[in-house]
This record gives sequence, C-alpha cells and structure tokens, in this order.
Amino acid sequence: MSKADRTKSRILETAIELFNDRGTKAVTTNHIAAALGISPGNLYYHFRNKEEIIRAIFVQMHEVGVSEYREINDPRGPGNAASMEETFLMIQRFNWRYRFFKRELAALVQSDPELKALFVASHREHLAMVRQAIDASIEQGFFREIPLHLRELLTEQIWLMALFWLNYLEVGGEEVTEATLARGNEILRTMMLPYLSESALRSVMQGSGVHTL
Repeated sequence: MSKADRTKSRILETAIELFNDRGTKAVTTNHIAAALGISPGNLYYHFRNKEEIIRAIFVQMHEVGVSEYREINDPRGPGNAASMEETFLMIQRFNWRYRFFKRELAALVQSDPELKALFVASHREHLAMVRQAIDASIEQGFFREIPLHLRELLTEQIWLMALFWLNYLEVGGEEVTEATLARGNEILRTMMLPYLSESALRSVMQGSGVHTL
C-alpha cells in the first residue's frame, strides 16, 4: 500500500470513529484532520470535502459487507444452520462498525445524489444476494419449497431487518447494545422458521443462542 493510500485509509477510519461518536453534522473536515494530526490541506489533497469522505466510507461499507458475506457463504453455501448463524453475527458486527451511517441513512442518502446512486446500486445487489441465498437454501433442502411470490417477500423482510434494525432500536428509545443487536438476529431467525425444512429446523433450534460482538 502506498503512502497516499495509507493516508486515505487513516482518514476514513478516523472519520468513521468521529461520525460514530458525534454524528456527521457535528464533525467537520478540520476535526478529522486534527484527530489525525495532519493539516486540512493534506486532507483536502485526498478528499475535497466531507461528502467525498462519506461516499468513500460507503464504498468501503459495500465492499466489506459483500466480502464478509461471501467469505462465510461461498465455501459451503448458505443452506445450513452454521452459515446462517455466522452471517447473523457478521451483520451485528457490520452494523455496529458503521453505526453512524445506519443512524443517518435516510438523511445522508437524500441529501447527496451521488451517494444515493451508490446506495441504490448496493441495495439492489444485496437484495439479489439474499434472494440467491434463499434459492440456494431451497435447492440444498435447508428451506422447504417456497412459492416465488413468497420468496420475493421473504427477501425483502430479511434485508429490511438487516438494514434498519439499529434505526428501530434508537427511534424507539432503546440503547444499542450487544443484547439488543442480538435480539434483531433472533427476530431474523424467527422470520425464517416457517420456511425451514424439518431437518434444518432441528439443527437451527439446537444451535440457536445469543451471540456477542
């Protein structure tokens, strides 16, 4: 990794930390530069403004999310209890790492057309990944046969929970903790129970439990 790439990476990681702690509105590029111990001019060499930083973070989010999902599911496929549990745990960690974006998702996307285009493309790719996982799970006998229209609805249910559970907690006045994030995973698991095959249901129930970050 070049020195410029290392600096860009440090800027993004510092911005994520500050945004998570204070929110994007309270953090300026000067705050990010000061936290890094670099001049604002050095920061502007890599990113022209805060919006560019947020877009770059989102690109990182998308790449990390897809990579971690495939790392879990590509070797053995999504159609088993272990893959499902590991994927749920990955979602917890991912949501917590980028919690500022989850908290401010609607406002950030609506205020920046370029970010919105990135988000819509990512949104569609994730929907497709969830749908492919459902189809693969049916083929492998993890899910029972599900009519096509119910597959579409289940796809959206799962993605909605993964995308907005943190928002649901905070607008409802609940603290985001290991336990409340794990509760979201329990809800995801419950949503899938009616569609599991008998053998998969036994496996999931035996392996269910609350995971921590």
